[in-house]
Amino acid sequence: MPKVAPSAEQVRAALDELLGWQGISRSPQIAELLRYVVEKRLAGEEASIKAYSIAVDVLGRPQSFDPQADPIVRVQARRLRTLLEQFYEIGRVRAAVRITMPLGRYVPEFTLIEAAPPDAPAGSGPPAARRGGWRLPRILQLGLLGLGFTVIGVALTVAIVRWMLPEMRPPPEATLPEVPRIAVGAFDNLTGDSELDGLVAGLGPQIGTSLSRFDTLSVVTDSGLMLRGSVQETGGQFEISAILAQHDAGGPIWSDKIVAPTGVDAAAALADLATALAARLGNSGGPLYAPGRLWLAQQGTTPEQPSLYVCQLQFMAWRDNNRLEDDLAGTDCFERILAAEPNNAIARAGRASLKAWRVQNEAAPGTQLADLLADEMAAISRAVGIGSQSSFVYEQQGLILARAGSADAAFGALHKARELNPANMDAEAEEGLLRWLDGQFDGGAVLAEAAIAAVASPPPWYYTTRVFEALRELRYFDAIEAAQALAAGDDEFGPVIALAAAPRVGRNDLVDRYRPVVLGHPRFQAAGILPRLGMFVHQQVLLDRIRDGLTLAGIPPNALIKPFNPDGTEKK
Repeated sequence: MPKVAPSAEQVRAALDELLGWQGISRSPQIAELLRYVVEKRLAGEEASIKAYSIAVDVLGRPQSFDPQADPIVRVQARRLRTLLEQFYEIGRVRAAVRITMPLGRYVPEFTLIEAAPPDAPAGSGPPAARRGGWRLPRILQLGLLGLGFTVIGVALTVAIVRWMLPEMRPPPEATLPEVPRIAVGAFDNLTGDSELDGLVAGLGPQIGTSLSRFDTLSVVTDSGLMLRGSVQETGGQFEISAILAQHDAGGPIWSDKIVAPTGVDAAAALADLATALAARLGNSGGPLYAPGRLWLAQQGTTPEQPSLYVCQLQFMAWRDNNRLEDDLAGTDCFERILAAEPNNAIARAGRASLKAWRVQNEAAPGTQLADLLADEMAAISRAVGIGSQSSFVYEQQGLILARAGSADAAFGALHKARELNPANMDAEAEEGLLRWLDGQFDGGAVLAEAAIAAVASPPPWYYTTRVFEALRELRYFDAIEAAQALAAGDDEFGPVIALAAAPRVGRNDLVDRYRPVVLGHPRFQAAGILPRLGMFVHQQVLLDRIRDGLTLAGIPPNALIKPFNPDGTEKK
């Protein structure tokens, strides 16, 4: 029988599910690209789904756009393919249709996900029995049916008794997510060069060592998840293919390919690949944390007795969104850990970092933060003394020092964090931003771009340096793209820079979208837009670009420098 094509309603249900997933929703351009190609395909307009139309209709490129000169569509399509693969590999799908984008094309494909026939109960035996190829004898069917009712009756009786007699109930099972456990297996040498057997054999232990430097993971030998792969060489360039699966059971839940830099010898190339793969898996957006982060998103409050891993998941959620409620929840979580373990360095560092962010976020322009952060400085110093081998602890020390205005000391702490764990892309992105803010524009941008490239789904804040650098260099299209990605987790610089760049390229739709967001922000209203932004950025060239762009976007002059009302008028 020919395959049944999915209905438009089924496809749109699958589209809505994808657009609601954080991996895609955090990047407005990726979400809009997905919506665009799906709707075009449903409308029967496959022929119009071209790089040019995507660039102009979705990505805001001008009519003079040249697909050969500007690879933006290919880049965004590649990101979308990666996210789609990740979504389906981690088992998030609930809709009846799988949406994919084949390599080399921008036209999406829709595939019905196989399920049991609607007239057959789920799990009703082997397929042959459901199709009528084999049936149990009638008398045996009736016997089994009777036995089933008996079992159900006994189960209901036990449940009722336990409900009526609370003291007889067993203690509830633990539901807290566990620290991801990963074993690293062998990697096969597919280069055809037997002299590389020893180097490839050492790749698994190198990856395991790199992963063990993350405080949020447990590297084991014989349980949990299993990582395996192979190494190939094409044209002098090494490539690693990796597959993550349940240990001794089930198919792959994640896979990836990473290409090593050119111009380095085999040993250096394989070492780079080990670090790069650890970065994909070990940073917060990696597949290892997906179950735990989904669990956390479904919780209303912090558990009474959280684990350290739950607090680390809460910290990841805060880093992604910079929301005060996540900061408070994370602080409370770490404090509960410290009540039982006063010398837990991770909890001390996490709590100090969250409190330092809150102090800076709630301070008024002109406040001397070094004085306000004295307690957090002392707390992070204590954490470093206890956890001197933790990259996370040094990373938080760098952040706190930067908030207090001690840039050189912050550089030292972040450098130490990266030295302890070269796969810690958070520390690399943070150092890139800090160096950019210190006037080291080129060096800061290089570090920030390396962090973005290393992580499959970078959190929104990774794009901060890219946003600043694009606006400084007057690359308005790039500034808008990065600002929209940043806006998914930053409600100040993301919307402001998108709004400042939009009138420069005639994007009146973005002006209409972001102007009320900026004017409606309570902290901008309380201090004025530029004084508020100046608390975090002291590069005058960037502030000048923002001021000029916001003026073109119709922001009232007084709102730029003084407290104002929601309608933009000066607050008396």
